[in-house]
Amino acid sequence: MTASRLIAALGAAACVTACAGNQQPSIVDTPMAPPLTSAPLNVNTQGAIYQAGTPLLLYETPRAQHIGDVLTIRLSEAYSGNTTSSAAASRSSSITANAADQSTNAAARLARLFNIGSAATDFKGQGNLNDVSGMTGTLAVTVIGTMSTGNLVVSGEKTIAMSGNRDRLRLSGIVNPKDIEAGNYVASSKVANARIEQAGVGMVSDATTMGWLQRMFLSVLTF
Repeated sequence: MTASRLIAALGAAACVTACAGNQQPSIVDTPMAPPLTSAPLNVNTQGAIYQAGTPLLLYETPRAQHIGDVLTIRLSEAYSGNTTSSAAASRSSSITANAADQSTNAAARLARLFNIGSAATDFKGQGNLNDVSGMTGTLAVTVIGTMSTGNLVVSGEKTIAMSGNRDRLRLSGIVNPKDIEAGNYVASSKVANARIEQAGVGMVSDATTMGWLQRMFLSVLTF
């Protein structure tokens, strides 16, 4: 294999790896829809109003509690972090020698022989990182499962396509039925094991994403 073919093969492999790395897997790995079940046929009601498995709530507001029920998550997330670090180091050494007869030539020969001299090292470093992020809005999710403790496993997504851009918001987590407010609203701060992801595809995302060739060079170059 010639050098040009080897370079082309390495470039193609790097391109495939970089392009694959651009498509990051979603952190929300739960199903977005509950399992589908068909309604029972030929149900004999025996003329009764109450039927087992289909509770009729007469004195309370209907609340999401079964698989397939829908509730709304109020997204109110805000994070702020500030990190400041500084470091300083200094080191110096000096070695001198004088000949017994105060002869300059003799001291120079002695310095060359024993590598006598002086050295100094100085290092200073400083860094500051300030990160602020937030997310507000609402997202309707579906109950996809129930736990033995009575908690609800929920997940849902919302996709909006507009002007060539496509934004997707996904969420999954565990909700305590006691935290469900009127109207089937739940604050995102009360969702356990919450996984919230916002990703976009389109012109804006492409313009703010580093190209595959730049990522390839950054992964290879060590300086």
